[in-house]
Amino acid sequence: MTVVSSKSSSSKRKLRSDSNSTAASAATDSSSKEDASSSASSQPETSPKTSSMQIDDAGSSRLFQPHRSLGLLTAAHPAANAKNLSYSPSSHLFLSKRGKFHLQPQGHSSEETFVTVPLGERFQILTISKLVPTLVSRALPPSSEHHRMRTMRSVDTSNAQYSGGDEEEMHQAISDSSLSVTVATHGPKLLARAVSVTLYSRTRPLVCLDAFPFLEGKKTGRKNRWGIVDMINLGKRRMAMTGEKEGKMENTLLLAVVCARDDVVITNKKDNGGIDVVGNDSDDESDDESDLAGESNQITSSSSSSDSSEDDEDSIAGSERTPANDCYGRVLIVQASRTSMKIINTVDLSGIGSNFIPHVGLHPATYVNKILLGGRPTNTARNGTKQTSMILLNVRSGKMLHSFQCLSNSDGIITTLEQSPAVDTVAVGISTGSAHLINTLHDVELFALHHKGKQTSKKLSPDNAVSSISFRTDGNATRQGVAPLAVGCDDGSVSVWDLTPVKDDNDGTTRRTLLTQMEATHHGGVSKLQYLPGEPLLLSTGMASNSVLLHVFDAPDHSGRILRQRKGHTSPPRLLRYLHPGVGGGGILANASDGTDAASCQILSCGGPGDLSLRLFSTARTNLDKEYSQGPGLERKAKKLGLVGPEGRAELLLPEVAGLATSEARSRDWGDLVTIHKDHAMAYVWSTKRGSQTGPVLRQPQWNVSAMKKRPPRSAHATSVAISGCGNFSLIGTVGGVVYKYNIQSGIPRGSFPRDATSLTEEEERRRKKGIKVAGDVGRTMRMLEKNSMKGGVMPSDIDQAERDRISFMEAEEKRKAIVQRASHEGAVVGIAIDSLNKTVVTVGADSKLVLWNFVTHMPNKKSPIMLPSPATKLTHVRDSDLAAIGMRDFGVAVFDCSSLSIVRYFGGSRYASPNEMRLSHTGPISDMGFGPDGRKLFTSSLDGTIRVWDVPTGLCVDWMSFASPPTSIALSPTGEFLATSHVGHLGISLWCDKSFFRMVLLDGTPSEPAKMNEPQPVAECEQEEAEQSLSISMPRSVAVKDDSSVNGDNDEDGTNDGVPPQAKEEGLITLSGLPPGHWKNLFHLELVKERNKPKEAPQKPPQAPFFLQWRSGIDSSTNDDAENTGNTETSATNDSSNKDDGWDAVWSDDENGDDADDNADSNEEASDEAKQAKNDETESTKATKRRKVMHHRSKLAELLQNCSEEDSYSGVTRYLSTMGPSSIDVEISSLCYGAHDLDDGLHLLHLASLWLVEACESNQSFEAVNAYLHRFLHVHGNVIIQIDTDLKESENENLSEGAEDPQKLKLKEFADTISQLREKQRAASNRLQGKMQHTICLLRHLSRMV
Repeated sequence: MTVVSSKSSSSKRKLRSDSNSTAASAATDSSSKEDASSSASSQPETSPKTSSMQIDDAGSSRLFQPHRSLGLLTAAHPAANAKNLSYSPSSHLFLSKRGKFHLQPQGHSSEETFVTVPLGERFQILTISKLVPTLVSRALPPSSEHHRMRTMRSVDTSNAQYSGGDEEEMHQAISDSSLSVTVATHGPKLLARAVSVTLYSRTRPLVCLDAFPFLEGKKTGRKNRWGIVDMINLGKRRMAMTGEKEGKMENTLLLAVVCARDDVVITNKKDNGGIDVVGNDSDDESDDESDLAGESNQITSSSSSSDSSEDDEDSIAGSERTPANDCYGRVLIVQASRTSMKIINTVDLSGIGSNFIPHVGLHPATYVNKILLGGRPTNTARNGTKQTSMILLNVRSGKMLHSFQCLSNSDGIITTLEQSPAVDTVAVGISTGSAHLINTLHDVELFALHHKGKQTSKKLSPDNAVSSISFRTDGNATRQGVAPLAVGCDDGSVSVWDLTPVKDDNDGTTRRTLLTQMEATHHGGVSKLQYLPGEPLLLSTGMASNSVLLHVFDAPDHSGRILRQRKGHTSPPRLLRYLHPGVGGGGILANASDGTDAASCQILSCGGPGDLSLRLFSTARTNLDKEYSQGPGLERKAKKLGLVGPEGRAELLLPEVAGLATSEARSRDWGDLVTIHKDHAMAYVWSTKRGSQTGPVLRQPQWNVSAMKKRPPRSAHATSVAISGCGNFSLIGTVGGVVYKYNIQSGIPRGSFPRDATSLTEEEERRRKKGIKVAGDVGRTMRMLEKNSMKGGVMPSDIDQAERDRISFMEAEEKRKAIVQRASHEGAVVGIAIDSLNKTVVTVGADSKLVLWNFVTHMPNKKSPIMLPSPATKLTHVRDSDLAAIGMRDFGVAVFDCSSLSIVRYFGGSRYASPNEMRLSHTGPISDMGFGPDGRKLFTSSLDGTIRVWDVPTGLCVDWMSFASPPTSIALSPTGEFLATSHVGHLGISLWCDKSFFRMVLLDGTPSEPAKMNEPQPVAECEQEEAEQSLSISMPRSVAVKDDSSVNGDNDEDGTNDGVPPQAKEEGLITLSGLPPGHWKNLFHLELVKERNKPKEAPQKPPQAPFFLQWRSGIDSSTNDDAENTGNTETSATNDSSNKDDGWDAVWSDDENGDDADDNADSNEEASDEAKQAKNDETESTKATKRRKVMHHRSKLAELLQNCSEEDSYSGVTRYLSTMGPSSIDVEISSLCYGAHDLDDGLHLLHLASLWLVEACESNQSFEAVNAYLHRFLHVHGNVIIQIDTDLKESENENLSEGAEDPQKLKLKEFADTISQLREKQRAASNRLQGKMQHTICLLRHLSRMV
C-alpha cells in the first residue's frame, strides 16, 4: 500500500488551484488542523518515482490569473456522448459510479440536506434549498507513479488531443458532516478508472491510499486491469485515539471499497477493419500468465520465510498481496477518521466467489458486517453452467455467505442495488431494462418491472438499461394509497411505478401500475436519482446532461414537476458574449463596478453541436443562470406531432447558434438580441428581459417559413449579424455576399447592401412579365410620360430632351451598377460593423474585400473595396475609437481605422513566417477576437491553444497565454476586469481576472514564451448574511489577504518599507514620487483646507447622564499633579521630564518642570553648603539650557537638515517629508524660522533648507513633490526672504563707506545668493519640462491631422 500525505502531494502539485480555494477551507478549526498535520507527518512519504514528477503550477500570465468557472455542475459520462452507445460489460464496469452524488440528510427538513457531487478533480457540496455550492474542495492529489506510467503507455502521446496523463478525475465521493470528512475514489483521467482513495478534511486532502500497489512494475495486460467500481458506507465505528489524546475514543467512518478486474479485451479497430473484437486475447493471456507465475513464486518464497500466518498479516500486506488467477474481485475495508485513513482488512473474491466480477455494492439494512455485491459472471464461467450475479459477503470474516440463484436466468448485468423500506427486500436493476424486487432472506424474486427502449424514426434503440432506483418514503404517498418507486434508465427517462399490487380481472394475475413516465429528463441517460427521506422530492443527475434536477410530486395524478434545477451546456459552448457590453461595445448600461447594476455580470453562451440552447450565466450568483425559451409549449407540440424523446424535441428547436448581436438602446420597447443559426437563412429576435424568443422572424418576403415548403437557397444562409447603435435596425450577412437590412420592431426588410440585391417577390415577377403595372418600374414611367406628351401636343424638341435625359439617366445607372459590382462581395460576408452615428457600415468577406457602405443610401464608399492581405474570417469593431479588427486566414489580424480608411496595424500573419518570429504570430486559425473597454487592448484567441493580448497604440504583444485545450470563444467584461473563455471539450466557461486592477503589472516587451494557464475551478457561494466572506471568496486571493500596511502606505517600524523613490532609467530624465496626489496637491491649498475644517460652533457640554448610569471618575491631570506635588515634587518633575522626551513637547510646552530637572541636575554637582552661589549658577544654566533646547528641538526637520549638511547629501530630507501628511509638512517647514526676530537661529536653518531644495531640483527626482515643498517653503518664509533682500540693498552703500562687512550681513548675503541659485534651477527645470510637453502636444496634433 502506497500512502501519499497531504504535505508531499501539495508540494508536487500545490493542488493546482489554491487561488480558487473557498472560505470554507479556512473555517477548519485549529484542533483539526493540528491533528491533521500530526497525522500527515506520521504517514510514510511518497516513493522516489512519485516525488520526481514535476508539474507546472504557475497558472497565470502577466495580466490574467484564474478566477472561477461557470456552468459546470456534474462530471460528464465519457461514453454517454457517443453516437452509438453500446452497453458492453467493459464500458460499464468502471464507469457505473462516475459522477454519482451522495445525499446527506440533516434533520427533518430538506432545507438542511446537502449533496456531494464529484466534479472533475474536485467535489462540490450543494444545498437542496437553492442548489448552490456551499463548499468546493481543492484538487485531488496525484495517484501513484506506476498508474500514471500505465496511462502514458496506453495512450498515444503523439496525438494532438493528448493533454497529459497526470490529470486526476474523481469517480465517487461520500461525505460525513458529523466528522467533516469526505472520502473520494479517483484515478488518472486517461486511465478511465479509479485506482486511489483520498481522505478530505472539509476541503483539504489529507491522505491518499493506493488501492492496487501490487500492479507496480506489471505489464498493461488484461490480468492487470484493476479498478474501483463502488464504495459503500458501512456506518460509524469507535476507535481509540493516539498521540496526545491517547486513551480517548473517537468516531470513524467505515467504508467498503469494491474493486474489480476486467476480463474483456478490446483490440485495435485498425487491425480488424474498424470492428471491435471483444473476447479473450491469447497473446495477452500468455503474457499475464507468465507474469503471474513469476509473482506466485515470489509470494511463495516470501510466505515460506515468514513466521506469521495469512490471518495475522497486517492491512498493508493484505492490500499488496497479488490476487489469485481466478480472482476478479476484491473488497478493501477502509477506516477513516478526522485526521487519518487506513485499510484494516482485505477480502479477495476467490474460491467460492471466483469467476465473479462485481459491479455494484449495497449494505443491507440490519445486516451487520455484510454487503451485497452485484455484477456478472466472467466470460469463461458463462460458457459452462449457470453462475450467480449477486452474492452476500461478510466483510469481517472475509467469507461469502450466500450466492443468489433467483436471478440466474437473467442474461444482463446487475447495474444498481437499492434497499427498500422493508427489511430483507432489495431492488435490483439489470442492464436489459428490468427492475427486480427480491427477498434476500429466502432468495426469492417477488416481481419484475420491464423498461424497453423507445422506437424512433432513425433506429430501434437497444434494451433500456436501468441505471438507478429509489423508493419514496413520505407520508403523503401512504395516505394516497400508493408506494412509488422511481427507476432511471440510460435513455434519460424516469419511470415512477406504484408497487401496490393490482389484480387483473381477465387472467387473475397481479401487476404494478406505471404512475408517470418523464421522458428525456437527462441527456445521455440518468446517472443517479434518489428520493429525499420523508418528502416527495426526487433529486437526479445525468450522465452527460450537466444538470441537477429536483422534482416534486404534488399533483393528484402523481406526475412530477421541476421544483428547482441547475443546468449547463451538454456540449462545449462555441460562442460567448457579455450581455450589453457597456460603453466600449455601444451599450449604455451602468457597470457593476459603480455599484448601480449587476446586469453587466451576465454572459450569453451558445451551445455547440448537439446542444441547441441559448443560456445566460451570471458571474455573481449561479442561481440566476437560465436558459432562453424558444417558444411556449414545445413539449406539447412534440407529443402532438408524434416526436418522442430528445431527438423529437430537437426537431422543433432552432439550429445551432452561429452568431448573435445585442443592443440595449430599445430593450424596453422590443427585442434587443438577434441570433443567426448554422445553415439557416432567417434571423430571430429575442428579448433578454423576458428571456425568450418573442420578436419577429427576420426574413425576405419570398422565403418560406414552413419547413414543408421550399427552403431559401444556400446563398441566403446567414453568416454574420450586427445591430445598429439606436437599436432599430439589424444587418444580416449571407453566404452569397449580400447584406440584408431589417427593422427589428416589425421585422420588415429595409433594403440590402448592395441595394439592387433585393429581389422581387414571385408575385411582382409575375406581374412584371405580363406587363401589369408595377410600382417603381422605370420603363412604365417613361412610357407614361411619352404618352402624355403626345396627347398634349408636345414639341419635338421637348421629346428629344426627354430622350436625352433618359439616356443620361441610364448611363449614370450603368456607372452606379459598375461601382456597386466592383465593391460587392463575391464570397460570404464574415463580419459586419456599424458606427455609432448610423452613417457607415463596414463589411468584410471571404473574398479579401473590405467594403464601406453608406447606411442610408446603401451605396459603397468611393475608396471601396479595400483589399486585405488575406481572406477575412472574423470582424470586431469598437465604436468609441472607430477601429475594426479583422482576423484573416493567414493567422494574422489587421486593424482598420474607419475614419482614415486605412489599415493602421498588423498583428502576426504571414509576415512572421520565419521560425525566429513565430512567437510574434498565431500558428492556427483565429477563433475569436475582442477589444477591451477602452479600445487600447485587442484580445485574439486561436486554435493553436493560445490567447494573445495586443497593445494597439504600440503594436506589441503584451501578454501570451497557453491553454491545455484550444479556446473557441472569448468575451471581455464591460469593465475589463474579467475575461471569459470557452474551450474545446470543456462544458464550462472559464473566467479569468485582470491582475492590473488590484496590483501593479509591468508590461515590458513581448513575452518570449507563453504562460501556461491553470484551469479555473468552481467556487463556493455563501448566503447573503455572509457578505464579508463572500467578498473574500469572489475577489482574488491577493486582494482578500492584502496587508493593511500596504494599503495605508505607512512605513513599518522595522524599516521594511524604505520609501525610496523610483530612479530614472537614463540620466537627465524626470521621475515622479509615486505618492498619492493628496500628499502634494493639498500643500497648494492648505489655507483653504484649514478654513473649511474649522468648527462651525464651539464644543458644547454633553447633557447630564441618566441617574441609572454610575459615574466613575477618570484620571485627571490636575489631580495627579496635586498628588505628586504632595508626595515628592522632585520625583514628579523628573518623571514628567522623562515622559516628555518628544521634541514638540520641549518646544511648545510652557511647563518649567523640564528646566527644573536640569536645574536639579546642575545643582547636585555643586556643594550643598554653597546655596547662594548654586542659585546664581542655576539661573545661568537655565537660560543656556533653554536656548540650546530650542536649537535642538525646534523640529525634527531642523535636526535632519543639520545632519545632512555634514554629509553633503539632502536626499534623506525628501524621503522624510514623503512619509508625512500635508499639515505635518507645513508645521515642519514653519518651525525653521518664526519671523525676522528669529533670524539669529532661523537664518542658518533657512539656508540649509534652500541648499536642500537646490539639490532636489538638480536631481530631477520626485519632481511634483519637490515643487510642492518649494511652494510651501516660499509661501511660509516669503516675507522673511523679501525683508532680507530689502535690508541687503539698503546696506550696500553703508558697507562701501565703512569698508568692512558685518559677519551677520555676510550670512544674509550668502543666503540671498542661494535663493537666487534656487530660482534659476527651478526655472530651468520648469522651462525644460514645458518645452518637452509642448513638443509632444504639437507632434500629436500633427499626427492626428495626417490622412
